[in-house]
Amino acid sequence: MMVYFVSSRVKNYLEWWQPDKSLLTKLEKLFFEAGFDKILKGKVGIKLHFGEYGNVHYIRPVFVHKIVEILKELDLEPELIETCGLGAISRRSTAKKHLEVAKKHGFCEHCLGVKINIIDGEYGLDFIEYKGTYIAKGLKNYDSLLIMSHVKGHVQAGFGGAIKNIGLGLVAKPSKYYVHFDGYPKINDDKCIKCNSCIKSCPVNAIENYKIIENKCLKCNVCVDVCEKKAIEVKPVDNITLNKRIVENVKNVLEFFGKEHVVYINFLLDIIPHCDCHPFSDIPIVPDIGILASKDIVSVDKASIDLINNTFGIIGSSISLSNIKKGEKKFINPNTNYEIQIEYAHRIKLGNKNYTLKILEE
Repeated sequence: MMVYFVSSRVKNYLEWWQPDKSLLTKLEKLFFEAGFDKILKGKVGIKLHFGEYGNVHYIRPVFVHKIVEILKELDLEPELIETCGLGAISRRSTAKKHLEVAKKHGFCEHCLGVKINIIDGEYGLDFIEYKGTYIAKGLKNYDSLLIMSHVKGHVQAGFGGAIKNIGLGLVAKPSKYYVHFDGYPKINDDKCIKCNSCIKSCPVNAIENYKIIENKCLKCNVCVDVCEKKAIEVKPVDNITLNKRIVENVKNVLEFFGKEHVVYINFLLDIIPHCDCHPFSDIPIVPDIGILASKDIVSVDKASIDLINNTFGIIGSSISLSNIKKGEKKFINPNTNYEIQIEYAHRIKLGNKNYTLKILEE
């Protein structure tokens, strides 16, 4: 599969007036070289991560503005779409809070000229169930999707790109829960002090007499987060299972939506060792590399990993000195295996890990 690439590098950087060397100009060239103008149609959902408040490394709004500008010039109808974060701790855990964070980070209707929709409802529980995956209900309102992904590491999945952006970003809270945990939450009687925080917070009234009523519970994880005594317990899955479940969510989302009108842009900028959902940012592990585009979700993620691994690491970042060299694996979060994500996605024919990289002229 073809993956298109533009570099962040400007070779003649000492020359002053070079607007054609702007990464914004390169992004526009990338969009058309990848043929996205022939794939996207009608109402276009632009999926990205706005970043948790406190994190300063996420896709910069200026790139989103450029994409919006391009889509409008093509007489398409772009809107930004996202979903609520799992549980209640995150400042993105409800639609209202999520939109407030988006605005603080520069993603607002006034600045970007488009609507911003949290497509799984106020509490992240508006969904359509499809083959066991709880897909954000609002996804059905779009004709095509442009997935803009900030590539980075992840403390559980090992790597986050386009696959993770869909597998956790276009599903409602029950499927986010399923990626991370097995079974239903359980209240530990020995720890519970009957403060009623969980009962008051449960959005579907699934807690009675300090017991989780499983046939009511939607697995939103709110009760777990609000319990100060940690009396509500969940069973985390291992990281191999987590990666496979992310991929399975993606397969069902794309099958439900129709993958022929979905395209992918991966930003290899500010590549931090953890997800954008953290309320902080570590030092990037490698220098800025550039931007990738493809019609194939697996190819674009595999190409992202290969480019990052073939780049010198940054001394002083989270990667050890042994991973500073070109060719060394840069995603080394303990107990993670990012290869599982790519290999499993390739095996179930979500996309193709074998790709041809076309480098566009700088």
